[in-house]
Amino acid sequence: MSMLSRLLTALEDTEGVKSVALHADASRPPFNGALDDANRVTTSGGLGACLQVYIEGHNAVLIDDVGDGRALHLQGAPGHHGRWRYAVERHRPLIGRMDGEVA
Repeated sequence: MSMLSRLLTALEDTEGVKSVALHADASRPPFNGALDDANRVTTSGGLGACLQVYIEGHNAVLIDDVGDGRALHLQGAPGHHGRWRYAVERHRPLIGRMDGEVA
């Protein structure tokens, strides 16, 4: 099993997560709108760059800018923001080691 497969499986096992994807180009939909808007708001407020966006409605979405133009996208049931953030932070060292492996 590849390192990417292990990462995605571990994140999918997080409570409330239904799907996980690691995208190489965060400037393409569905990321460009949410990340751009969040960055515009935080920058205009003097808060700096936005590194993570959580959207909650009927479903929940977490978009994390993992660097190098890549974005991690988690989707699932609302109400699990803290668990999702913890899972992403716990796996961040592994995410940073994945250069060429993206889905």
